[in-house]
Amino acid sequence: MGNAIVRQESESSDHPPPHSTPHHPPSLPPRKHSTVSSQARLLLCGPPPVEWLTEEQKIFIRTSWKLIEADISRVGVITFVSLFETHPDVKEVFLPFNGIKHEELQHSKQLRAHALRVMAFVQKAVARLDEKEKLDKLLEELGKAHFYYGAPKKYIDHVGPQFIKAIEPVLSEIWSSDLKDSWMQLFAYITHHMRTAITLAEKAKRGSK
Repeated sequence: MGNAIVRQESESSDHPPPHSTPHHPPSLPPRKHSTVSSQARLLLCGPPPVEWLTEEQKIFIRTSWKLIEADISRVGVITFVSLFETHPDVKEVFLPFNGIKHEELQHSKQLRAHALRVMAFVQKAVARLDEKEKLDKLLEELGKAHFYYGAPKKYIDHVGPQFIKAIEPVLSEIWSSDLKDSWMQLFAYITHHMRTAITLAEKAKRGSK
């Protein structure tokens, strides 16, 4: 009997009780690489958001704008003369300016009037630096307006760099990389929201057909 007990213990030690199989979560299928092009993704999702200005950037813009306003007409004319010079295709959008020689544009009353309208918008944007929602609404309305009279998106992209180029001589005594970056950031924000509004207007027009 003693031997039987020993035998049973030996057998039980040779065959330990089965352990429960550990539970592993189901493996996920391998991620497929997206075949959607960046251009198609842009059309589906829109451009990535642009960061709003920092408080320091707002100070740079407000301070420099006071100096720009003193020569606003000249800045506006230089902005558009330079725009038409570097991007002649954009000039075709502005029918009143077609056929006018480059050297004559600087003295064009129509160009001066248009430039002042654009500068007035910049002034409104500067005045709304602490009222972002109001500025967003203004940019949405302006973007739709550009869509309805056929202004191409690339025109919007070009205005900011030409404006910054025009104001640098006016602000030569205080010009810095931080000041330039502040204006670039503001125009990046303006461009983003206007382009978004144009894209939505384009989609709405296609959907109504």
